[in-house]
Amino acid sequence: KTSGAVGESLGAMGKQFQKECHRLRISSYLLSVNVALDEVENGKDAHNIANNNNKSSQLKSQSTKQSQSQTGKNRTANQLYHKILQTYERSLIRLHKMPKLWLMYAAFVALHDPSRDPTAVRRIYDRALVALPASQHDRVWEEYLSWVTGILPGTSSDVIANAEENGNGDGKSSLRVIVRKGVHKTKFGFEPPLVSEWRKRGWGYHQILAQQYDDDGDGNRNSNKLGKYSSEYEPTVPTETALRILRRHALCFDTTFREDLATLCITRYHRYGEAASLLLQLLNNEEAGISGSGNSFRTSKPSLSSGVFMSPNGTTRHELWLRFAEVCTGHPREAKVAGVDFDGIVRAVLKGHDALGAASGTADSGGSRVKGGIGVDGQGLGFQVFDRSSSAFGATEDDNDRTQQQQQQQNTDTRVINHRLGEMEGTLWTRLAEYHVRAGDFELARSVYEEALDAITRVRDFSLVFDAYVKFEESVIEALMELMDDDEEDEDADGADGMDEGGSGKAKSKSKSENTTDDDEDMDILLGDNAANEESAGASADVELAMARAEHLTARRPLLLNRVLLRQNPHNVGEWIKRSKLYMDLGEVDMATSALEESLKSVIARKSVNGSPSSLVLTLVDIHENERKDVDASRRVLERICSKNEYDFQDTEDLAQCHAAWVELELRQENWDMALDLARRSVSGKIGASGAHGKRSSKAIKGLAKSLRLWNLLFDLEESLGTVQTTKDAYDRALEWKVATASHVLNYATFLKDHKYFEESFAAYERGLGLFPFPHPGAQMLWKNYLTMFLERYEGSKTPRVRELFDRC
Repeated sequence: KTSGAVGESLGAMGKQFQKECHRLRISSYLLSVNVALDEVENGKDAHNIANNNNKSSQLKSQSTKQSQSQTGKNRTANQLYHKILQTYERSLIRLHKMPKLWLMYAAFVALHDPSRDPTAVRRIYDRALVALPASQHDRVWEEYLSWVTGILPGTSSDVIANAEENGNGDGKSSLRVIVRKGVHKTKFGFEPPLVSEWRKRGWGYHQILAQQYDDDGDGNRNSNKLGKYSSEYEPTVPTETALRILRRHALCFDTTFREDLATLCITRYHRYGEAASLLLQLLNNEEAGISGSGNSFRTSKPSLSSGVFMSPNGTTRHELWLRFAEVCTGHPREAKVAGVDFDGIVRAVLKGHDALGAASGTADSGGSRVKGGIGVDGQGLGFQVFDRSSSAFGATEDDNDRTQQQQQQQNTDTRVINHRLGEMEGTLWTRLAEYHVRAGDFELARSVYEEALDAITRVRDFSLVFDAYVKFEESVIEALMELMDDDEEDEDADGADGMDEGGSGKAKSKSKSENTTDDDEDMDILLGDNAANEESAGASADVELAMARAEHLTARRPLLLNRVLLRQNPHNVGEWIKRSKLYMDLGEVDMATSALEESLKSVIARKSVNGSPSSLVLTLVDIHENERKDVDASRRVLERICSKNEYDFQDTEDLAQCHAAWVELELRQENWDMALDLARRSVSGKIGASGAHGKRSSKAIKGLAKSLRLWNLLFDLEESLGTVQTTKDAYDRALEWKVATASHVLNYATFLKDHKYFEESFAAYERGLGLFPFPHPGAQMLWKNYLTMFLERYEGSKTPRVRELFDRC
């Protein structure tokens, strides 16, 4: 019985729905016929008036008849319109859950309302949203947005065709567009009534270009091409009403619509502050990795290491940043009024803080962030306001471990953010400076440029920032020159007017000239000769200051570029030496020495490239000795490196070069004993026993005892400055430690022969042959010289010994 009753009630409702639809179709048909009759009558009346326009009386009577007939027909149309409205209202009493009926009602009012009142249409859509269940709101919102914005739903083929038209034919467009895909058409196979009727009439447009500025041929941005539309139709909804409806849609129904709302605020409604706030919300949205087709989107939360950030319209995070920077730069006051701290946001991002917690003008949807981008736990400050790991908060060991893991993850995320945002580092710096320029803070803009040049790490970003900085200084000079020219023209005009007035009162001023002469002389004495030209002198001084700034900036370019390369790799030895040479070319010796001192603290020997670390020390010593004429400073530098081991060399040869440079410095100063003592100490093996760098330092220093460079230097000094015994001791120690070469053996034997130590020279040959037997290349040379010297010494005597030597050879 229950099912039968339900069936009967449903059948009655179906019959009632059919009756109401039939009545609505009849009413709509009558209205359309009435409108057609009005058009025909209007055409006939106009034709009659044109034929009888030469008769004034007939024209008057005809116009009177036309107005009377038109009034009657309008009254009839209004009556019929209200009858149809009453029919729709009666139908909605029972059929208020039918979305199609609501859409037909709203479309009828939007198309046939005589007063063209948008409030009536808006109220119908609002009533529909209240009456219908949430699962059917997408059908209402699609037509609602079309009525508000005038954008007709399109298909994916429309998007591809538009991209090929605006792009290069490869399916990629250089301009981002808003193209709404029709959900109603996709689900039900037909379009809503209002959209269908608009297509028939050629109303609406399919897309809005999201580009705010167009560049002309000179590279200047033109704001006269905002909002290009594909037809001449303009929606009749007021701006504030449209924005309220769009905000409600973006907040309550589809949060992914915020990007389109930001584009509409830029291109059509010119609400740049709201657009900046919406773009900032998108950048703060951690769950913005959305992919899908149509309105069936799948939301995923990508990790920072994945680097994926895609909006529903395919806009990357990089493009969102550039669009946000462009809006805030072009309209700084609107952005500031909207609560967007562009300066704080850009600085937080460029300094490596999490961009998701940067300064923002609006709170995030999660509610954990407040104005200024600082959450309740101090996120965005770079430190924690409260130490949650303290026992005062009841923290346990597990909590401490978890906190350490979170800190490590945060450090990793920060490095990833720096790497990902580094590609637009220069662009963000230039936008920030331009933001202050447009706000009128020129000194602050100049400080931003200087800070950018000290912070960027890429040559490409350096070129962007430096070129923008130079253009800024040139524009300042041009503006000051124009102001000075305008002042001169105004003074010339005032002087000409004074001459005209002075001609008429020449006779009167002649009697007073004698009295004023003394006063003028007194004023010149008090104020000086330039008192009359004080204002023009101030203007010229400003111009000269601006030109001096521009010249100084241009002169600093090599140093600034060198600094960028050093920030890329602080272990580049060649760039450090080049930096010192640049300072020397500018005559700044102190800065050159400071740069080399800084290099010794920055360069790590095992990571050094483009030169050896010892060249830094040698260059520093050379500057102290030759440029500053301060030998004591050179000694102090070498003492720090060679004796105190303040620098940890990786290669023994580098440290040997420093020791050799110290010995050569003392030789140039004619400190013979000091030089010989330094040479002996360098190969003694006792240097650095208590070094400052522990095992790594001692390992490098131990190799000094086997450095051929130092041994050769010691042998030369011993032979020229030492005694015979000290020279013999040096050669004997080298042979004992097996660091001597075949050439050293020959030199030792020759030295002993010259000093008449023949048997000791033969003993030196024997020791050398023991170190370098055949097949060593030096063995043949040693045997040849040994036999020759022996034969020369004994001249045919000691034949058995000679025979034995030849047998051994």
